[in-house]
Amino acid sequence: MQNMPKYLTPLLPLLLLLGLLPACAGGNAVKLTYALGPTPAPCRSKAVIYKFEDQRPGSRLGRDSSGRTIESLSNVPDWVGWALFDELRSAGCDVKYRTSTLPEDNTPVVTGEVLELGLNQTGATTWKGNITVRILVKRDGKIVHSEKLASEVENVVLPGYGTQSDLLAETLRTLMTEVVPAVCKQL
Repeated sequence: MQNMPKYLTPLLPLLLLLGLLPACAGGNAVKLTYALGPTPAPCRSKAVIYKFEDQRPGSRLGRDSSGRTIESLSNVPDWVGWALFDELRSAGCDVKYRTSTLPEDNTPVVTGEVLELGLNQTGATTWKGNITVRILVKRDGKIVHSEKLASEVENVVLPGYGTQSDLLAETLRTLMTEVVPAVCKQL
């Protein structure tokens, strides 16, 4: 410290704190993204997507091979609900998204629960993503269809090849290939 320039002395506590931040970080965080897949079913109906609920037992997604926790930077139920909205719109549905009020007419309401979302490292460069949801279609406040659907994808995650976010997007896209036709049959 005797040879330290005087202008660095007041910054020493800040520099020490910044040096400790990486050691304090408890895990990884993944931003959830989504890109439309091929349209699995044509839809010519009206529907309202009502915000999904998070029914997962915990908020963490999983762990990497070193045991660090993986968290989501995004709202998981919104991620699923908006993906369904985008897919139904792409299929041709006249669809609206609601978070608080429901339509007063007899427009079908599609909602659901996210039961599980996982992301775990399974090998040196391989990861597995899985998602389970319960989809509900309601008419006049009554459930006319309820179905539990799941998807699991395992793939390589390497810089330049794919990310954890890409893997989870693929997992959700795979799920939507089952959800969209099931919902369109009920509309």
